[in-house]
Parts: sequence; C-alpha cells; structure tokens
Amino acid sequence: MKSNVLKIMAVLLSLFLIVYAGFQGFAFFYNPYQTEIAVTYSVNEAIHVSGMAVRTETVIEDQYGGSVSYIHEDAAKVLKNKPVAYAHASSDTVQKMERAEELQKEISLLEEAASGVSQLYGSSEFINDQIGNAVLSYSGIIANGSFSDFGAVKDSLLLSINKKTTITGEPNKFEERIAVLKAEFEELQNEINSDEASTVTSPKTGYFISSVDGFENVINKETLFEKNVSEIEDIIYQDVVAAEEKIGKIADDYKWYYVISVSPEEAELFRPGKKVTANFDGIKTPVKLEVFEKIEDETSENVIIVLLCKTFTAEYASLRQVNADIVFSTISGLRISSDAIRFNDQQQMGVFILDRSEVKFRAVEIVYSGSGYHIVRWKQGTKNALQLFDEVFVGGNDLYVGKVID
Repeated sequence: MKSNVLKIMAVLLSLFLIVYAGFQGFAFFYNPYQTEIAVTYSVNEAIHVSGMAVRTETVIEDQYGGSVSYIHEDAAKVLKNKPVAYAHASSDTVQKMERAEELQKEISLLEEAASGVSQLYGSSEFINDQIGNAVLSYSGIIANGSFSDFGAVKDSLLLSINKKTTITGEPNKFEERIAVLKAEFEELQNEINSDEASTVTSPKTGYFISSVDGFENVINKETLFEKNVSEIEDIIYQDVVAAEEKIGKIADDYKWYYVISVSPEEAELFRPGKKVTANFDGIKTPVKLEVFEKIEDETSENVIIVLLCKTFTAEYASLRQVNADIVFSTISGLRISSDAIRFNDQQQMGVFILDRSEVKFRAVEIVYSGSGYHIVRWKQGTKNALQLFDEVFVGGNDLYVGKVID
C-alpha cells in the first residue's frame, strides 16, 4: 500500500515538473508583443501609358546611294544649306571609317601605355585600384543596362592593364601591335580618301535627326489637331516601317509632343498646364512634361492627351512609339503596417511605440495607404510625433500609455 502511494506521488510530482517546465519555457520564448521599426518610404502616383512622339519634320532625301557618314550628332541644331552629312559612293566606306576610328583609339591607348614610366603612373597599388574601379564600372553597366558607356569603360580597363604591364616590367609587345594597327589604319585611310563623297546639306534650319521611320508625313504638330481621337489612336498603335533611301530629317523646333490615349477616368488627372514627369522606357533620365491639350470626341471612348516637352537630346530625338510611366506626384513619409494603427481615449488616431521599455502614444496622419501598409507624415523634430526608427507595436493587446514592458 505504501509502495503504491509513493508511486502515485512520484507520478504527480513528475507531471508537476513537466507542466512547470513547459510554462516557464512558454513564458521565456513567447512574446505577446510584436514591433517594427518606422522607416522612410516613397511611392509614385503614376500611370503606365503607350504613346508617340510627334514633331514637325522635313525628310532629307537620299539622291546619292552608297553609304552615309554624319557630321552632327542627333538633336544638334543645323542651319539651312549647311553640311549635315557626306554621301559616299562605296557602300562600305562608313564601316571603314568606323574601323579606322577604333584603330586610332587603340593606337593612342597603346602608345600612352608604352611611353609611360612607373613614376608617371604611380604605384602598383594605384593601378590595381584603377583596374578594380573599371571592373566595378563594368558590373554597373550590366546591372543598369547603360551600354552607351561600355566603350569608355573598356578603354579605361585596357589602359590600366597595359599600365600595369609597363610598371611591373613584364614583357609586352606594344610596339609590334602598334605597328600592325598603324599599317591597317593607313590602308583604310587610303581607301577612304579614294572614295568620292558628296556633301549633303540641310534643307532648312532646325534640329538634325539621323533616323527616319515613315511617320514624318503621317502626322506632325499641326495635323495632329486636325485628326479625331480614333485616327490618332490608330497612328499611335500603327506598326513602324523604317523608311528606305532617306539620309535623315530636320525637326523644325526643339519642342515636341508626347501624345497618349487614356481612359476618361485617367484623363481627369491631366489638367491643362499641369506639370508631370515621364520615365520613358529605355531612357534613364526622367523628363518634365506639361499638359498642353486634351482631345476628345464621339469617335472613341478614350481621351487623347497632348504633353509638351521642351527637352531635346539625342535620346529623345530617337523616340517615336514608346511607353512611359507618367508620374503626377511622389509621396514620402514613414512606413508602418496597417496593424499598427490604434486610437487613444480621445479617439485620436496614432500608434503605440516602445520607448526605453515604456509604452507611449504617437498621433499620426496617413498620407497614403497601400496593401498592408500606410505612409504617415514625418514631422521631423516635432515632440510627441512619430520619428524615424521609432519601435512601433504591430501586435499585442492591453497596451496603454505608461505600461512598462521588459
């Protein structure tokens, strides 16, 4: 009998110890309160659109055949009857000129590396830094897709490697390579010089563009306003057909239109005179546009928005049919989860924060709501306002001002 009693007591004691250990473990690991850190955040109020660049352009006809080399970059201002290009009799002269330019650049790089001394170039560590920076630039080009900078980075890397070879005393064949390149360069120059070239002049004063796409005679800044909405939409989405036997064109002005078709609801966002920002596909730099005019009629349920641009560079000169994000405004503030919003005794909206183990209340003003989060106004330096890096409660009950949480 006594033995049974002892066994029962042992079992009960074991159960008590198990329950007690479990409770202590739960109390240790369980945290009834979840918090997050308030961080800065920005969102754009924007819509994605398809549109067309519209300019008034005069095509320069190709009456020569052969190949064409250009005197000016796209978007350069030119005068009437002044040279803009050369028409070569041979079809491969331009390729030869491009190759000759590459050879000349490579020769200069090799001559610079071959003629240098260690005192001129600095220490080996300095050259190593240059090589490292060039490699990082390569990575940046790949990540950002900015391949227009590829040539300059390649030249920088090659020059640094050649400098490294020179100052370390390693054997190199710069002189042999230079001699080979110069021989090829001279041969190309003789072929280029023997080719007859005709000078192409500008038919009017304006801005030169080398590409011709066939839309030049379809729509311009004047005929745009003579067409109805349906006709303009057809042109916006019309397939581009590259025009042949054209040397280039002259735009009459540096100002041009970006024309888009939007729904009536989206059209309400475009108030005449309003300034917006466009992020064009394939162009890194945003550009400012101004709402110039709205065109609407019974031929379509959509509305044509004409946006005026006063920026004209080589990148924008090449645009025709292109998509863009039209940004109306950027909203910035502190980001918090939707679950963080609470109301105090005065029904004031805000959040509870943990400040040195004590719960405090901070009133907030929501300026934007997203999926599962809010952006609230950041009142920098204002007492009793939510600040950057505040620890905000997003979970937990029985929170009140002054509560101490270990």
